[in-house]
Parts: sequence; structure tokens; C-alpha cells
Amino acid sequence: MAEVLKNIGLSRSAGANANAQINAHLDPSNLPPQPAVDYSIHRFTLHFRDPVLEDKYARENFVKQIDLTRFSVAMGAVIFAIYALLDPYIISDITYEAWLIRFGIACPLLMIIVAISYLPKFNYRHQWLLSFAMVIPGIAVVGMIAIATEPGSALYYAGLIIIIGYVNCLWRFSYFYSAGMSLATFALYEFVVTVVNPLPPEILINNNAFLSFGIGVSIFISFIQDYQHRRSFVDHEHLRHERTRSERLLSRSEAANRAKNDFLAIMSHELRTPLNAIIGFSEIIANQMFGPVGQDKYVDYACDIRSSGAHLLSIINDILDISKAESGKLQLEEEPIDPVESLNRTMRMFRQRASELGVDLVFRVRDDIPWIIADPRLFNQVAINLTSNALKFTPEGGDVRIDIGLDDSGDLALSVKDTGIGIKGSDIPRVFEPFVQVEGAMSRTHQGTGLGLPLVRKIMGLHGGSVELESTIGEGTTVTATFPRSRFVASEADGDMTRNSI
Repeated sequence: MAEVLKNIGLSRSAGANANAQINAHLDPSNLPPQPAVDYSIHRFTLHFRDPVLEDKYARENFVKQIDLTRFSVAMGAVIFAIYALLDPYIISDITYEAWLIRFGIACPLLMIIVAISYLPKFNYRHQWLLSFAMVIPGIAVVGMIAIATEPGSALYYAGLIIIIGYVNCLWRFSYFYSAGMSLATFALYEFVVTVVNPLPPEILINNNAFLSFGIGVSIFISFIQDYQHRRSFVDHEHLRHERTRSERLLSRSEAANRAKNDFLAIMSHELRTPLNAIIGFSEIIANQMFGPVGQDKYVDYACDIRSSGAHLLSIINDILDISKAESGKLQLEEEPIDPVESLNRTMRMFRQRASELGVDLVFRVRDDIPWIIADPRLFNQVAINLTSNALKFTPEGGDVRIDIGLDDSGDLALSVKDTGIGIKGSDIPRVFEPFVQVEGAMSRTHQGTGLGLPLVRKIMGLHGGSVELESTIGEGTTVTATFPRSRFVASEADGDMTRNSI
């Protein structure tokens, strides 16, 4: 006895330690801290203050936007070439010089830059070269203005507005480059129209007003665009960190769940050994196998010990089975069985208990029942769990009816119907969760671990079947376990393996 108590004490201690380890394992505070990152953005340059973060953003953004930038530069060359159609009408005196600038210098340079961007060593650190493509068309137009006479020299500033607006709106890298190139083009234009080929003051003021407004708006658009890209990058980084954290927690949760299942399986075996001894010795005393005990009370106590031990062993067996099922280790040991005969043996187990509870227990076979291929122990476990539940929740004077027959689909259906307390419709999904009982822990009026129905569902799933529950509060519950026709044993020439209804 001392050894038994010692084993139980060790099991309890091991359980407490394992539980503490699992809780510690799942505690988010035990996760390694995320590295501190400064996500603040400089208001003027829009660069991240953290150089590592800025480098990461520039690298990722470059990979994401390089294809669009190449396309924009190439299309810019095409559009710049198409505008050559206006040269004979606006700057007719230098048409051929303008075409030389367009087709001989600007467009080839733009396409060369696109080609260079495909080189293997070209990366995000070479954005300055891509940004130079933004200023090439502008320099070309300023060059035309420098050698053209009026009115062409006064009118071609409109081309700069188109060019600067185009490059700022399509630029997807740091706005600092586009702003710098835009201002550089504007400065070069001012130098040409004031020093190289001066414009009349009134025309210069007019052109500067429109050109300044166009440049300001396009730079602002580029600024907002860059800012939104960076904020989106920050949001993505936060999500990535949370996803990593969630994945770590999920991994730990799965590991803890595996540890729990392993622990339950091991401890169930450890507890069954002393319990079998308790049940066996108490049965010897109760039956007075080696002579009279001397006091009837001792016999009664031995019976109580045996009953309690048997109940505890059944709970441990449920825990062992559900832990095996959760970890995928519950295996079927299949063989042909007679469902009716198995249920008859099970019902004999419960008739005395039903009589003591004042519940009318009825077993009915509705059809010719074929033999099925199933695990005999688990088939009995389904019947035991469903019947035990029905008796537990049925008050004195109630009925529990067990029916077995073929349903409309030809499958084998085992139905257990009681006139018990019933279950709310919203609670039905919960009763199939392990260790869950609908009644609160402090107000429970019925004993149990909450493993019966979850275990039945696991067993039926292993057999390719299903279990369904219908219930009405105050009227009762019906649970139906269905075995598919594919498990029926085929009829043999020397006689069908069926059982007539009784």
C-alpha cells in the first residue's frame, strides 16, 4: 500500500511539474525579445533614421519597383521621340538639330540606362544612375531652347512641365532623387533663358510661374508617394514580426500539446499498474477467497474500493485512449464482430446500474444486423460511453433506449436516446471537445471528465463513421453513431452473418 501511495504521489508531482513546464513554455513573456528598431522617418529626406532599416527598405523597394522603373524610362524615350512631330512647327529653324538631340543623344542614352539596369551587379545602390535618366530629357529640351529662336525658345518650356511631371509621378524610389533632378533641370533652364538665350521679362515671369507650380506639385506627389510606401513598409515589418511571434507561439503550443499527450500516455500506464493491484486485492477480500474476513463492514469497504478503483481505471483508460487519438497513435485492431452480441454483453453491464438509478433501460434490434469489421474493444467503448452518459443525465423514472439498425442510407446506426436534462443547441459543439463539460466546474451536479463524447467521435472517425447529437432542453438527448456499409462483412455461402431482430 505504501508503495502504491508513493507511486500516486510521484505521479501527482510529475503532473504538477509537467503542467508548470507547459505553462512556462506557452508564456509569451518567455519568448526571446524582438530587436529594438527605430521606425521613425526623417521629415525632410524621408529616410529612416535607423541606417539598417533604411538599407533594408531600399533593397526591398528596389527589387519591387525596378521593373516599373525600367518600363517608365523606356516609355519616356518613346514619348520623347514622338514629340519630334512638333519640332517642324514650333522650332522649324533648328528642326534637324532638335532631331539630332532627340534621336542621336537623349533616346539612346535612356535605352542604354535601361540596358545597364539588367546587368547582374546592378542593384539598389545604383539608383543615382536611374535618376540620371530623369534629367536627360529635361537637359535635351533646355538644349533645344538654348539654340532656338522665338517663339520656339519661349514655348518649349511646356515640354519641361510634361517631363518633370512624368518622372515624379512614376518614380518609385526615394523622392529625394526626383526632387533633386527636377530642381537641377529648373536651375539649368533659368541659366539658359537668362544668360545663354534670354527671354523677354514678361515671358520669363509667365513661364517661371507655370513651371514652378508644375514642379512643386509633382515633387509633392512624389513626396507623398514615397512617404506612403515607407509607411506601408513599416506596417509590413510590424506584421512580419507579429507573424514570426505567432509562429513561435504556435510551434511551442504544438510542442507543449505533444508533451501533454506523451505525459498523459505515460502517466496513464503508470497509474494503471497500482490500480490493477488495488482492484485485484479488493476483489479477493470482497469475495473472501482465502476465508472469511470477520467483519461484514470490511467486505463492504472492499466492495467500495473495488468499485472506486474500477471507476478510476475507466477514467484512466479514457484518458489514455483520447491522448493516443490526439497524437495519432490510437490504432484499430480490427476483426469481424457481431454488433448485437457485443451490445447484449454491454447492456448486461448496465442493467443493474439502471435499476439502482430507477431508469428504464431498453435495448432493441430493428433489422437484420450484419457483422462488421471493427475493433471489438473500441466498439464496446462507444456503446459504454454513450449508455453511461445517457444514464448519468437521466433522472429517476426516465427512459434510456438503445436501438441498432440500418438507416436510410443502409449504414449501421447505433442510437442512444434518453429523457434526461438535454443540452442547449449552442453547447452541442462544445461537448465534443476533450475535458469540456457544459456545466460550470463549481456548479456541476454530475461527475465525469468530459471525455466520453470526444472519445466516441475519435473512435468513429477511425472507423470511417460519424456521430451526431440532437437534444432539447428538458426533453432529452439522442446520440447516433453510424458505421459505414463498407465495414459490413460480406455474406458467405454457408449462411449470412446477420442477426435477426429480437
